[in-house]
Amino acid sequence: MTTSLGLALLTAAGLSAAGAPAARHPFTVDDLLALERVGEPDLSPDGRALAFVVARAAPDGAKLLSSLWTVPAEGGEPRRLTFGEERVRAPRFSPDGTILAFVANRGGEQRVWLLPVGAGAGGEAWPAPRVPGGVDGFRFTPDGKALLVTAEVDPACGADLACNERAAKAAEGRPYAADRLLFRHWDEWRTRTRVHVLRVPLDGGPLTDLTPGDRDAPPVQRAGIDDVAVSPDGATVYVTMVSDPVEAISTNGDLYAVPMAGGAPRQVTTGKGWDGSPRPSPDGKRLAWLSMPRAGYEADRLHVMVAAPDGAGARDLTPDLDVSAEALWWVDGGQLLRFTGTVAGHTRVYEVPPAGGAVRDLTGFTAHLPALAPSRDGRRLAALQDSLAAPAEAGLLSPCDGGKLCARPLTRFGARVLDAVAMGQARPITAAGQDGVTIHGWLVTPPGHRPGERHPGVVLVHGGPQGAWNDAWTYRWNAQIYAARGWTVLLPNPRGSTGHGQAYTDAVRGDWGGVPFDDIMRLTDAAVASGELDGARACAAGASYGGYMVNWINGHTDRFRCLVTHAGEFDSFAAYFDTEELWFPEWEKGLPWERPEAYRRESPSTFLERWKTPTLVTHGELDYRVTVTQGISTFTALQRRGVESRLLVFPDENHWILKPRNSRVFHEEVLGWIGRHLADQQASPKAP
Repeated sequence: MTTSLGLALLTAAGLSAAGAPAARHPFTVDDLLALERVGEPDLSPDGRALAFVVARAAPDGAKLLSSLWTVPAEGGEPRRLTFGEERVRAPRFSPDGTILAFVANRGGEQRVWLLPVGAGAGGEAWPAPRVPGGVDGFRFTPDGKALLVTAEVDPACGADLACNERAAKAAEGRPYAADRLLFRHWDEWRTRTRVHVLRVPLDGGPLTDLTPGDRDAPPVQRAGIDDVAVSPDGATVYVTMVSDPVEAISTNGDLYAVPMAGGAPRQVTTGKGWDGSPRPSPDGKRLAWLSMPRAGYEADRLHVMVAAPDGAGARDLTPDLDVSAEALWWVDGGQLLRFTGTVAGHTRVYEVPPAGGAVRDLTGFTAHLPALAPSRDGRRLAALQDSLAAPAEAGLLSPCDGGKLCARPLTRFGARVLDAVAMGQARPITAAGQDGVTIHGWLVTPPGHRPGERHPGVVLVHGGPQGAWNDAWTYRWNAQIYAARGWTVLLPNPRGSTGHGQAYTDAVRGDWGGVPFDDIMRLTDAAVASGELDGARACAAGASYGGYMVNWINGHTDRFRCLVTHAGEFDSFAAYFDTEELWFPEWEKGLPWERPEAYRRESPSTFLERWKTPTLVTHGELDYRVTVTQGISTFTALQRRGVESRLLVFPDENHWILKPRNSRVFHEEVLGWIGRHLADQQASPKAP
């Protein structure tokens, strides 16, 4: 029988189809911060055990602490393996399943630790050899005798640990100095070190820098350890590299083959866009990967490609499937390829023969799966599943009736909090766009909502713009927090959003404020027409592109009682020169000195004379994607316009508000701002 993992998890958390017990209270910020966060699953080679991490807020709220856990794949009580007050991440089983490796900061540096877990195993974890700059990501070589580690190194030093330590000490107290673009990324300056792949023998032998030179390989823009793979014979490492010397303007990442012993890289792919996620077949005869066809576009559709190990005879296996591939893995020793994609907010699993042919949908569940890890034969997968009503839990995908994949939950860490909480109900909502295209979104009504009741509303605009509201949990803009206040929450997916076909995603290019704004307004109208959202008492909020859209809304409609803009762009022309990944604005609008009218036309600041809606402005001071000057400019403009406004800057946060104690302050400010402005209006009568 097909199982819905979403329903199973809700049941596991104590939520029944009949509705929440009366004793349950609305979801609060305290509940959100009290939840234990399950993440980073891995499946043992024999498919019998899942490993994962569980994070919780530190007592002072300054960070998250996490521990390593396992659970039998057939079900049973989860078992905790680490107990220190630390941050543990990236669990990964060794090829023979006798070691469970993980990354932890013990002794002041990020290192891989090795914990025996085989039959009859016991004892404490021991550290793998040190690497320069600390470990970012890692994977085992096929024989289990070495690790491939991504780490920050001084390019002049490579894998030489002592040289890197001397270089770091010499740089202490000196100013940042840059002579190239990309010199900042997200929240860090990148002027001295580069990400390289290091081979780390576990017997203490010499480290080898496999991607030497003054460039990030794999690139920091998109890649990580997922863009590093090893051939089954252990002789070759496949890694994504960017050949363009100006990394800030290029999304053209190609796959290269590097000898495991070190040596000159050999280019394998030559696509114009991004080539990543290399997956050598278990028999070593083929190489699969994901590829974006268009150069300069970070949100193009990812196609499934396959070729000989040297790249010869490359074939597109998904030319006609209008779904962007995500996770990719081989099945049955290389007989088949499987991959996932997000469609209308849920994850789907597909299968295709490597020789080409029809793509088969294997999805026997309704769920959003933010992380997967396949077994050795590829037929079973460790998975995380979440929804708009439940945080992520660990589970298993395995074959069921009709050759489909069905899902079974294995943990219920959220139950400790959610058993006492009444959640709002979520459902899809659609509207017709100005061109007749169906526009998508989600509507979340307050706990206890009854048909015919109309509630104050909050419209939350997602970032990207090539992003989406999925049927998924979030710890930052959680719709349940707003619904718990008695508000109906609209989560619009206007043009530019992913999961509804590539043309839908592409439609935002050169039109950030036009059709997407109209789409959001039409979805808002649909929510009002449904009788569930009070159009006379509504606010709008958003972050990143959502913050841009909130600023745009301020100049194009006065239908909202208040606005909240986080990390939002104010002046698009100036933002080009502030940001770090320049291919993004160049793809969307071109070069500002060649097309200044495009930047001015789409800049919220151009319409400043129309701004009059009370606005809360929030920003992280360490945000190098949308710099804090954009938030400060927004607040300055509002103040000089005489518009009620408030500025909230977090000096220790970047593009997101990540620290639990800052999250509490953020939610208190945002919910308080919205609550005050929605409370000053009389409730509208019930919907007819």
